[in-house]
Amino acid sequence: MMPNLPRVFGSRQPVQAVPGRVHEVAAATPGRARPVRTHVYREACITYESGYRRRGVVMDFTDAGLRIRFPTNELLPSVVTVNARAVGLLGEADVIWQKGSEVGLRLRK
Repeated sequence: MMPNLPRVFGSRQPVQAVPGRVHEVAAATPGRARPVRTHVYREACITYESGYRRRGVVMDFTDAGLRIRFPTNELLPSVVTVNARAVGLLGEADVIWQKGSEVGLRLRK
């Protein structure tokens, strides 16, 4: 029989999150490359110019754009109409990037 070995990960107590630090990390700072994203998980609908509609899920968004995940890896056209009323976004958008089933869209103003 093997002798008892000491715990591999030790017996350290878990560290409690400090609310001040969490707020500091999430807050936007001057000179930041991108605005802070709001993480959500809400349904959205994308419509092509041809009238074809696809449903997806908004993963996160800002005032300028959003990231949507679709159930399939279909290639989107360069311009689509976004209907994501659950997060208050509606209008035309440019497809900025697409990686697999996720798409980054920039809203047209």
